[in-house]
Amino acid sequence: MIYGIGTDMILITRLKAALERRGDRFAEKILGPQEMKRYLHRRAKVELRGLRYLATRFAAKEAFSKALGLGMRMPMTWRAMQLLNAPGGKPEAVCSGKLKAHMERLGLKAQVSVTDEAEYAMAFVVIEQTEITENIN
Repeated sequence: MIYGIGTDMILITRLKAALERRGDRFAEKILGPQEMKRYLHRRAKVELRGLRYLATRFAAKEAFSKALGLGMRMPMTWRAMQLLNAPGGKPEAVCSGKLKAHMERLGLKAQVSVTDEAEYAMAFVVIEQTEITENIN
C-alpha cells in the first residue's frame, strides 16, 4: 500500500551558491558519512560531478521527507537518510538511528528515483507500507 509520495526539484546553481558561501560545511550538513565520501571523490575528479551528486541527494532527501509526511523534523533529518546505490546502481534510501526505527515500526520502505540535467536535479520518492511490526495506537 502506498503510504506517501514526494517529489523535489532544485536549481543546481542554488546549491553552488550555498557551497561558495559555506564551503564543505554545507555539504556536511546535508550528506551522511557514506554520501560525503562519494561526494568528495566525485568532486575531486570533476567539480561539476560532485555538485550534481550533492544536488540529487538534496532533492532526494526533500522528496523523502515529503513522502514520509514529516518534512524536516524528527525523526527525519538530513543525515538520517542516505541515498546510496545498490551493486547494480539502483538508488536506495538507507535510514539510520531514530528514522530507521520509525520506518521499521511502521513497516515502511522507500523507492527512490533521481535525475539531473544541466540546470536542475530532481527526485521522486514513493514510500510503501509493507507491514506494521508494532501496534501504533
